[in-house]
Amino acid sequence: MYGGDVSPMIDNISTQDIIRKLGPGGRSNPRQVQSKRDELSRELQKHVHTLGPTPKRCLETLADLGLSDPEIARYFKIPKDIVTVLRRVWNIEGET
Repeated sequence: MYGGDVSPMIDNISTQDIIRKLGPGGRSNPRQVQSKRDELSRELQKHVHTLGPTPKRCLETLADLGLSDPEIARYFKIPKDIVTVLRRVWNIEGET
């Protein structure tokens, strides 16, 4: 097996099969953004996942640390306007 032999189990598995297994629920990754946040528009939902599993808390923390909207946007590589709107929607104080 380690001398260059290929395991018979790996022969029949393609990269796509592996990706399907690793996706949520053992299926392929969803093609659309799932709407779980009714307060956010589709445009905001396209970017909010970039902030991690707790986007509001993440944005609150960075604002508390004194980061401005352009600094937060640059860090996450998202448009500055998205950060500004998210702060307005979630009533997060700080430097814009």
